Amino acid sequence: AMCLQLLTAVGAVAGTACSLLAEGVGATATAWILPFTAGGFVYIATVTVLPELLVGRSSFGQSLMEILALLFGVGMMVLIAEYE
Repeated sequence: AMCLQLLTAVGAVAGTACSLLAEGVGATATAWILPFTAGGFVYIATVTVLPELLVGRSSFGQSLMEILALLFGVGMMVLIAEYE
């Protein structure tokens, strides 16, 4: 568990370093940082939600609401990316 925590911390520091290095680049940095960040959020959401849906004894309605909330979050990221 400690090794995985260290890997997560190294990833956070690397992301911070990348964003600080790309600070003055402008639109070029946004073109690759935004999809990378959105992909990370989608990955974290699916890793958190899907195992919970498979293990838990939630009703069909609850499972449907969780999946719709996940898709709503992805949709909001798409809207932000389009209108940013």
